[in-house]
Amino acid sequence: MAYNKIYFFLIFIFFAINSCYHPSTYPFIDSKKRIEIGKFSEKIKIPRRSIAFDFKKNMEEYILNKNPYSLAIRNGDVILEGEFLECIIIPIGGSHLKKIQIKAKIYYRDRFDPDQSWEKHFLISEKFYHKKELFLKKSIDRIIEKLTIQVYHEIFKENKN
Repeated sequence: MAYNKIYFFLIFIFFAINSCYHPSTYPFIDSKKRIEIGKFSEKIKIPRRSIAFDFKKNMEEYILNKNPYSLAIRNGDVILEGEFLECIIIPIGGSHLKKIQIKAKIYYRDRFDPDQSWEKHFLISEKFYHKKELFLKKSIDRIIEKLTIQVYHEIFKENKN
């Protein structure tokens, strides 16, 4: 009887030590991947605005609010990076209504399971009135919010599979 307890204890210790180095080898605990928000760059220039900085900050806040304890400053299990490629303003009809589109490429790199890694393009748009909103602050804020939610759902949809 004592041998069974020692045997069980040794197996438990083995899995516990193994899980420190690779979380997926420890099946008894639901280990969350630590997400590192890496570098975001932008090829577009909007006066008095850094979309990359605002998106990174928004993504960090969203992850902390929706999925606590999974954000890493460095050496995360998953790295999220990307770049903002273009910004286009499109007139709609003959009115002052216009549409702003921002195209972003987001990279999701899983260090432990490279098959889970992906690279996707996101095209987010928002309508605005040109006469009311000269600096596009509210429209860009809404675009960043939409992109944050889409990327978050894409990340955790992939992890569930």
